Amino acid sequence: MTVGQTSAAPRVSIDQTEIEQIEKLYTLRERSEVLKFLDNHPFLVPVLLEAPENIRDYFPDNSLILDMAIDPESSSPDDDKLVLLIATDIDADESVERLWELDNAWWLNAARRSEHKMFIDLE
Repeated sequence: MTVGQTSAAPRVSIDQTEIEQIEKLYTLRERSEVLKFLDNHPFLVPVLLEAPENIRDYFPDNSLILDMAIDPESSSPDDDKLVLLIATDIDADESVERLWELDNAWWLNAARRSEHKMFIDLE
């Protein structure tokens, strides 16, 4: 490398197989935006692939949805986040308790690996 050159990290993106796996596990709202976000943040893919297995312990028969959380007051796309929604008809108090248990059992650790670019919520 000569003076003045910089080493850029190679661009990593998600592949078609990963997209297919994610689409089997989740309903994608705003599909193109979700896939673009994942392409820009490929480190989220392993977290998304392991999430359903962990979520099923607390929400066994509920649908999982991926959507974008975009802050309308932010001027930076760096503030955008992916949201994993658990669509549930379980009683609200029980759902919140189960989500709290999921957070403690798995998500708090996984959130670090997601670099806090996503979160889990109830729908």
